[in-house]
Parts: sequence; structure tokens; C-alpha cells
Amino acid sequence: MNDNTFVGNVSHIEGYRTTRSGDAELTFTIKIDNGYYDSQNRWISDTVTQKVVAYRRLAENLQTTFATHEKNGVGVRVIIIGKLRDDSYIPAGRDHRVNRTKLVASAGGADLSFATAVITKTGKTTTERGNERNREQLTTPVAVAA
Repeated sequence: MNDNTFVGNVSHIEGYRTTRSGDAELTFTIKIDNGYYDSQNRWISDTVTQKVVAYRRLAENLQTTFATHEKNGVGVRVIIIGKLRDDSYIPAGRDHRVNRTKLVASAGGADLSFATAVITKTGKTTTERGNERNREQLTTPVAVAA
């Protein structure tokens, strides 16, 4: 619940790194055009920039996808689904707060309205396979002895 969907172009890739826990993290920004036509049929641009952070497999898959693009992902039109999180801070030596948000992505991919894609399925990690087995064991009915 409360997922947000953003469609826009990748404008900047801040970086791909591994967190202390060993998970992949990809941070990038997308530009979302909320433009409209005015009463004289002129296009009025209203562009918003949104910071996006993806973790684990999604980060790995997005990084691989962006790396295959001629400009390392910049300009790729994407659809990103996730939850907005507060990313505000108070700069050092200041007494005012800088308000900003980041979108923590739960799903993402290329917008196929403007491109084509070749899908390459990735394998599951050992942890994911273990989690699947645990879920199967939890849903398996247990015979009760009479």
C-alpha cells in the first residue's frame, strides 16, 4: 500500500555501491515532466527531479541495465515504483532544515512506450532460495496424530 509510481528519464546516476551489510545500493535521479498545454496550445514545461534509491537485486539489475545503455543509463525512460521517504537534513552551521524526499524503489524497469527490451532472467540467490523453502515449510499442513 501507499506505493508511488513515477515515470521519467534518468538524469543522473549518483553511484552504485555495496552497503556495510553487503547489499547492493544504486542511487540515481529521474526527471518527471508534468507539463501541460495552455489555452493557446503552447507546451508549458513543469519538470520535477526525484531522487531514487534501489537496493539488493533491483539495484543490481538496474545497474546492469543502465550499463548497457550508451550513456550509462542517463536518458533512459524508466518506470519506478516505491515508497517516498523523508531525506531532509540540517546543513552544518545552519539553523534551517532542507526538506527533500527520496523514493525507495521496490520495482523498476524501462518504459517500453519508447524503447524495446530483451529480458534476461536472473537466478535466485542462496538466501532467496532458502526463504522460499521456509515459506513452503510454513504453508505445508502438519498431520496431527490422534
